[in-house]
Amino acid sequence: MWPSLSSLHFASPAPRPLTARSQYEGGTGAPPPADGCSALPGYQLGSVRVSPGLALAPMAGLTDLTFRRVVRRCGHRGLVVSEILSSEGLIRGRLDPAEYLRIAPDEHPVALQLSGADPERMAEAARWCEGEGADVVDINMGCPASKVTKGLCGAALLRDPALAARVAGAVVRAVSLPVTVKMRLGWSESEVTFLEVARALEAEGVAGLALHARTRRQGYSGEADWDRVAQLKAEVSVPVVGNGDIRDPAQALSLWRRTGCDGLMVGRAAVKNPWIFRQIEELASTGSYGQPSFEERARLILGHFGELLALGPPGLALHRMKSFLGKYTAGMAGAAALRGALGSTREPGALLEALGKWVRESGAAPS
Repeated sequence: MWPSLSSLHFASPAPRPLTARSQYEGGTGAPPPADGCSALPGYQLGSVRVSPGLALAPMAGLTDLTFRRVVRRCGHRGLVVSEILSSEGLIRGRLDPAEYLRIAPDEHPVALQLSGADPERMAEAARWCEGEGADVVDINMGCPASKVTKGLCGAALLRDPALAARVAGAVVRAVSLPVTVKMRLGWSESEVTFLEVARALEAEGVAGLALHARTRRQGYSGEADWDRVAQLKAEVSVPVVGNGDIRDPAQALSLWRRTGCDGLMVGRAAVKNPWIFRQIEELASTGSYGQPSFEERARLILGHFGELLALGPPGLALHRMKSFLGKYTAGMAGAAALRGALGSTREPGALLEALGKWVRESGAAPS
């Protein structure tokens, strides 16, 4: 019998004690912290302080309430951002606000991210986000998925700076919260519009910008061009957060120092390693960082999957468990065989029970 949601304990976002150094595999090859980085700087979004200046990136199907709480339990103290939420889906009832706008008391500061190209619909959806307790409303102008861009949403808005500005302005005027935008460089290398769009967004009152330094055409291929992040930082007066290809703490601090941006947003690397935010802080403070023990990893996996099952529905819980399983167990002894055995599992409770048994029986250090 797995615990009910009400009985699960979740740490607050305040700094928690790090695992004892003897339980870590010390970070190797880490440079000493840069001057001024012994305590990471933060940035201000209207009345909301993000400190340190680290953010969990919005990721479709991943950054739901349960995973946002995972990174909090792993020591993240900055901003968390929801998965992309269609304003049309919310207004028309295709997305259940009770599920997709749900915010836990221990995950603040939190941004809810909206996509859409209709200024009035976006404004209405933003008011819903404010009513549900969001600290920030974020507008998606970077999603490259065809199902999003075909409706002129996501990265498609970068092709129409005037419409992008109208959407942002409507949202800014609709809520009392700070409004931010996550964007890309443009549609393609021949349509790089991020500076023009950024100036228009700032004029509409947007409080901050996050730049994924790729074009829509690149998708997630090639490399992010962080020189463009520095270029954007020099162009606007609102906080600029860099995003794209952050793989480890040492690289994160190097990019922060090199670009002079106000903060960093971490996506895919945080799914594989939810401790990365804590590690970035630790590296900045001490010049080295540790790795979570097997026991820490096991507790995280079982806790996350238990919460997914408690919140339901079962089909969605199973789908998300399988999405996370491979990333969470990478490098752990016997994990490949476990993933293979559980690949055809159709019952989330059975998956969770088998996973718990594997954890109890393995109990070995990661391979």
